[in-house]
Amino acid sequence: MKRRARLLGFVLCCIPFVAMAQGAAPVATLDRSKVGLGETVTLNIEVADEADGSPDLSPLMSDFVVLGTSTNHTLSIVNGKREARTILGIALRPRRGGHLTVPALAIGGQSTQPVSVDVAASTDTGAATAEGRPVALEGKADPATAYVGQQIDYTLRLYFAVNLADGQLGDPSAEGAEVRRIGQDANYQTMRGGRRFNVVERHYAIFPQHAGTLDIQPPTFQGTAVDPTDATSFFGAGEPVNAVAERVRVDVRARPDGAAGGAWIPARELKLTLEGIPADGKARVGQPVTLTMRLDATGMPFEALPALSLPKLDGADVYPDKAVTGGGSSGAWVTGRRQQGFAVVPTRPGTLHIPATTLHWWNVVTDKPEVATVPAHDIEVTAAGATQASVPPSSTAGGAAAPAPADTSAPAPAVGTAGGSTWRWLFVAVLSLWLATLVAWFVLARRRGARGVAIEPRPKPEIVREKPAHEQFLKVATGGDLAAVEHALLRWARIVRPSIHSLGALSAALREGPQREAIAMLQRARFADGEASGPKLREAFAKGFDWAPSAAKSDEALPPLYPR
Repeated sequence: MKRRARLLGFVLCCIPFVAMAQGAAPVATLDRSKVGLGETVTLNIEVADEADGSPDLSPLMSDFVVLGTSTNHTLSIVNGKREARTILGIALRPRRGGHLTVPALAIGGQSTQPVSVDVAASTDTGAATAEGRPVALEGKADPATAYVGQQIDYTLRLYFAVNLADGQLGDPSAEGAEVRRIGQDANYQTMRGGRRFNVVERHYAIFPQHAGTLDIQPPTFQGTAVDPTDATSFFGAGEPVNAVAERVRVDVRARPDGAAGGAWIPARELKLTLEGIPADGKARVGQPVTLTMRLDATGMPFEALPALSLPKLDGADVYPDKAVTGGGSSGAWVTGRRQQGFAVVPTRPGTLHIPATTLHWWNVVTDKPEVATVPAHDIEVTAAGATQASVPPSSTAGGAAAPAPADTSAPAPAVGTAGGSTWRWLFVAVLSLWLATLVAWFVLARRRGARGVAIEPRPKPEIVREKPAHEQFLKVATGGDLAAVEHALLRWARIVRPSIHSLGALSAALREGPQREAIAMLQRARFADGEASGPKLREAFAKGFDWAPSAAKSDEALPPLYPR
């Protein structure tokens, strides 16, 4: 009886401690209480090691952008007592300035307490940001005021004064506009505030579709900085770094009243030409003259260029050919080309007049309307039989032309008979050869069928397209242009899996092994001035991609900012 009483007393004494252990709520703290707009702040949630599950981050989405999460486990033994804790780090970027509150988050059946942070509007310029931080992003738009449909050059520069083991650079976005990446990345070094920075420069072409204010949302960069003197830095012990560019606004104007009717072409340069006019200015009835009209524009994509045509011609029929289009870039500006061929067939002799062709466009450099003109041309058309050979008449002693004697027509039937006989035998010979060819082909086909010759199936289109892309990557892998190597590798990968748009997504889709190590080596060489071994890249991808058996991860997923 006494033993039961002592046991009951022990249990009653332990109940408060058990309740305290069960009631220990997770603790949420911020690494900083004041940040600038565009900067990141880390929310640390400390929970007991036995806690299950992960927190629901959806309440954060209204005021913050979740950049990534990391987990850190700690173990301490004090006076023989073992205590394990888990710290969950959540990297956040405020969406707006002011006094923001991080709401309570549910985890393991319990909730954290709300915490607050003051977000100040950033007043630093891109240069000042680059001078004060090891990694910075700078975005600029040119021009600051544009017309609807006019190209805006958005220049993005990544400044970093540290060695980067890896990194992912995002793309800008703009609602109500089309965004295109232009050309290849440029890599160089510059000095800011007496400090040397490596710079990665990238250009985007933005085409606004509506008048008003265009907000260009800033891209972000996330990477891992390593210490080159620390041998363990390249094995997950680096420091996470990130940066975000400032938001840029562009005033978009509507089509001006002074613009002519028809297609709206806001370009920096435009050229209209017509080729194919005969050098001697002559043509013949029934024989086509091929004319080619070409339109080249700078600052306009070929999709926005109008269709080309010739007016209705008096004395000729016009048959247009299929249009040929193409695009490219001239520095930071998009170039578009549209080419149209015409077969002009004269229908009567005389002068064929091709009137002038005009195209109205708006010069965004001078902000004035201009007209591109193809001058008019005249072509002399002769009759179809004007150049046929004729038999010269015979002359009498007095020089007067005498009519042909009547008996000269007698040999004509003999000539016709001989000619007809020749053509008849020639036709028989050709027909015999054709029949012999058919017989030979039939016999060979029967023999091949008897031998059971297998007909190889046609390869799939993606396999046909993958082979040249694979060969192109192996070709550029040994070169020194790291941007070209990355571009060739991603272009090859997108043929097989179109959803892959970055090296991080490609690495996640591959099996653990040499190919992932080769991608990591390429990233270190790209961002941390490491050495890129062309033979190793070629050897890793010589036999194609070694895909992981599970489904590929989305390339939109960001790498962890705080690895173990």
